[in-house]
Amino acid sequence: MTIISQQKNEVLPLNMPQNNEYSFKNGSSICQILIPESPTMVLTDTIKLNGKLRLNKSTSTFSTPVFPDNANRKGTGAYALRLNERVGINSLFENITISGLGAGGQTLESIRNVGRLLSLTKPLTHEQHEFDGHLQGQDPAVASRSLLGAVECNTEVFFSMPLEVGMFSGQQAIPIGMNGTRGLQVLLQLASDSNALICSEADKNGVFYSLVDVSLTYDTLVFDAETSEEMMRAKTGVMEYNSWSHQYSVINSSDAQLNLNFGTKNTLSVISNTIPTTHINNVDKDGFSTDNFKNSTTDPYDSDVKLNKLTFIKDGIKAPLDYEINSKDQSDDNRPRVEVINNLKNAMNTQSSARTLVSVNTENDLKTKINLLGQEVALLDPAVSVETQSNPIFGLGINEDPLTKVGRDFSTSTYSVRIESDLNGSSPNSVNTFSLSKNVLTYSPQGISVSS
Repeated sequence: MTIISQQKNEVLPLNMPQNNEYSFKNGSSICQILIPESPTMVLTDTIKLNGKLRLNKSTSTFSTPVFPDNANRKGTGAYALRLNERVGINSLFENITISGLGAGGQTLESIRNVGRLLSLTKPLTHEQHEFDGHLQGQDPAVASRSLLGAVECNTEVFFSMPLEVGMFSGQQAIPIGMNGTRGLQVLLQLASDSNALICSEADKNGVFYSLVDVSLTYDTLVFDAETSEEMMRAKTGVMEYNSWSHQYSVINSSDAQLNLNFGTKNTLSVISNTIPTTHINNVDKDGFSTDNFKNSTTDPYDSDVKLNKLTFIKDGIKAPLDYEINSKDQSDDNRPRVEVINNLKNAMNTQSSARTLVSVNTENDLKTKINLLGQEVALLDPAVSVETQSNPIFGLGINEDPLTKVGRDFSTSTYSVRIESDLNGSSPNSVNTFSLSKNVLTYSPQGISVSS
């Protein structure tokens, strides 16, 4: 097998709407992109979705766009309209589905509620300077602080960002010839404007986003004539890849147990985050916040819930931890719940990494004490923060197999997590659970199949 060159490719969507503008409000909420069959291999870390992002006020049209003026930077009168700063453009994708083009168009990976997944994975695996550096170069709506990302979207902005699905993570080469997946199809389903956007202006129910001039770029490895001919002959082969799946639950009681069936044999990690149920599809609220469980007392969801105990269970047995995590004292004292955070970071293999936004400041909603000049910020302005946004990165996570990295078998088993807290029984909180599993793709003259 001799590699001749690395070729750069660009493909346009199959279902291009008028003006090549994808918009949930305007009825073009499905984007279908095809990577055609060829005797090459796609390098997954080079796959990028490109285009232009518009955050539109209610009076905006395609030919005469009207953009927000976050922080009154343009001097036209402040108008706040933004995306979640830690998720960015990924909050616009409700579902991402990757399929092969072999017989039957086998689904290889399908992720629901992509933004909720990335609201945990991105801050767990990137630190402040990455958010304000190369990540913002890919996705201008991303930043370590909400106002930074918001100001970037005061006009139409270009983006070129990776699709952060399990199959495209890491450095893999996927064969897309007859001796492989026979091409790939990427299907993007856009989220509703009210869930993706954050706005409290008078015309908030009319604001919308649009993606313009969308394309997909990727690099392929081109082989010599003999290898290329071999890749165009249908044969049998296998490849491994990781994939995410999603399940939705609601808890409301002080002692709740979630019981989920993944149906996967090699389950690597499980992570969950929560949001008040009424904050979903609510343009007034951040639908991708990673705050604590919330109680409604005098106002809806106005107080943090104390997390007392957490237990991970497989088929009624405590596993992989054979004990419960007791965080009551830390919750009572409003201190970071260290063991909960460590297990969440370990689920993403970042337990010992400094490349994370998680800090004492974020978890306790504390402002930075010292600015770049060494002055006490509290003496200048208590609202000033010179580090990342002080919002928590709260989630429940567990690495199911940190030792061998093979994964734990949940094909016929039940995953459970018991959550003991101070929820008052009248404040439903939605829980989004994502499981990462190792899959095996088998391709043959009869087509392709996936086992997990």
